[in-house]
Amino acid sequence: MSRLWKGSFIMFENGSKPVKMAGGPISFYEEYTTTSLYVERVFGGGVNSITITNDSTTDTVSVSFDGATVEAELKPGESLTLNTATKNSIYIRGAGGGGKIRSWAW
Repeated sequence: MSRLWKGSFIMFENGSKPVKMAGGPISFYEEYTTTSLYVERVFGGGVNSITITNDSTTDTVSVSFDGATVEAELKPGESLTLNTATKNSIYIRGAGGGGKIRSWAW
């Protein structure tokens, strides 16, 4: 078990040595089921980066900062980290909807 911040612990199957944390403790984590329309996911201010992982086996996920302009697309199984120093939310949609993503920010 490794200490993430006071009062919180994360367990790693192979120990914490291969895990690297950049930017400080995680301040936002969410598991989300996509829809075929952009939906705003608010993570609040004060975070520098957000990582999004597309856990879907079939759906491509689009990511946008304004709900219109595609910032990135994640194919099934892909992950992406974006700079969010000036952002407090992100818009996410799945091509077909119903796919699972995870996102966390620090």
